[in-house]
Amino acid sequence: MSRLTSLPSGWRPDVKRLGPFNFRRLEGGPWLLTNDFGRHLFLEDADFRRFVEGGVKDEEPLGRRLCEGGFVNDRLDFPALAKGWAGRTAFQRNPGPVLHEFVVTLRCNLACRYCHSSVVDPSRTDTDMSLETAKKAVDFMFSTPNPVLGIEFQGGEPLLNWPVVKFVTLYARQKAALTGRKLTVSLVSNFSLLNDERLDFLLENYVSMCTSLDGPPEVHDRNRPLLGGGPSQKSVVAWLRRVQKRAEGKDGRSYYKPGALLTTTRYSFPHVPAIVSLYEELGMGSVFVRKLSPIGYAKRVWGEVGYSPEEFAAFYEAMLDEVMARSKAGSPMVERWALVCLAKILDNADPGYMDLRSPTGAVLGCLAYNYDGRLFSSDEGRMVDHTGDATFEVGTVDGTWDEVLEHPTTRALVHASLLENQPMCSQCAYKPWCGVEPVYNYETQGTIFGRVPESGWCRTYMAVFDVLMRKLRDPASRAVLESWLERDRKRGQGGV
Repeated sequence: MSRLTSLPSGWRPDVKRLGPFNFRRLEGGPWLLTNDFGRHLFLEDADFRRFVEGGVKDEEPLGRRLCEGGFVNDRLDFPALAKGWAGRTAFQRNPGPVLHEFVVTLRCNLACRYCHSSVVDPSRTDTDMSLETAKKAVDFMFSTPNPVLGIEFQGGEPLLNWPVVKFVTLYARQKAALTGRKLTVSLVSNFSLLNDERLDFLLENYVSMCTSLDGPPEVHDRNRPLLGGGPSQKSVVAWLRRVQKRAEGKDGRSYYKPGALLTTTRYSFPHVPAIVSLYEELGMGSVFVRKLSPIGYAKRVWGEVGYSPEEFAAFYEAMLDEVMARSKAGSPMVERWALVCLAKILDNADPGYMDLRSPTGAVLGCLAYNYDGRLFSSDEGRMVDHTGDATFEVGTVDGTWDEVLEHPTTRALVHASLLENQPMCSQCAYKPWCGVEPVYNYETQGTIFGRVPESGWCRTYMAVFDVLMRKLRDPASRAVLESWLERDRKRGQGGV
């Protein structure tokens, strides 16, 4: 299916009456209308033509919907429409990044086939962040102006540099208390090096924990074997159960429950029910179906583990259908990527997902702190550096936030990721909710601006949005998705 839809020949648009909008013909279904206010409508052929040619009267039900949605030029309720736009683009007015990714080591005890991070052997302590650099990194983070800060420990395997994880957590908590800043701390780990002492510390200091769980052993152990080829899935599952039990708060305190992320490889495709069953059995509550990107080391093994955007979209829809079917049967399971998109589409909210922002979340929403104190636009930009290309470096922890913000790379990334600057994106029906990833463009096409008509990023996200729009068009499916969003609102999570 074409990614941009043209009006049928012979139609005569009433350009004076039409408000600014984009449109798309959904496969086997209606026309989708969207606009920069974040509003959308589904119209069948006859009604769409009447609208385009100015034949819909304001007083009829369709006319009222079009006027309320901001699709009629002389009936724009600017205060109401601007309120929705402001909510969806609130991140553009953030004073600085929220997410600060601390890469405390490149060492890892796993040999994941798709590893983006270009990890090194556990014996290589030269790639550990020192305590001196860690202190400078925390100080730099607190020099950024956002009142809300989040640390995310990355690697390698962060637990291989436990002294720095512990120091950063305590020092950052101390600085947050002294400065009145809101601070969250999270750990992304394979859990294999957890023990009771470390778990006690993480829980007592409210460090949320997330791991990778790619499915049953035949998938997970193929994707994520231990160094030397041993299985790792059994350990992950055991620690997930243990952390969940501890997080129940029987001591009168409430702790974060652990999370898990699914990274899709082509090995995942035959195991849709088994993957969802495992997450459901573990009481995870959600599964986040993440695509694999050909960045860093993954680019070198793409022929083995990768897939086309269309293949991923088919897998994603199968996973979404499986989770939705169980939800209809009473399961509390949700799919988190759908929730990210639904928050944008239905609530005009920003769920904090850096990939779907215009301009990109790089620097403006997140910073990656390399083990040696160098700063990168994002974790993906740091991954590119570990292949010998420092294109996305934007400073060091010895510099200032103003220097990072004014860095030529920062400026270029902002310019390259504005959808208004992308010819095809500016006409796309999914523009209100999408984003451009300059690192992906650079790695796949050799330019941060990318060539959208050839972009796998565009094909993937357009296919996923098509899936979600078909679900929203179907009343029964829409009811399930809206119930997920309502539960998410009540929990106050606001995304991922």
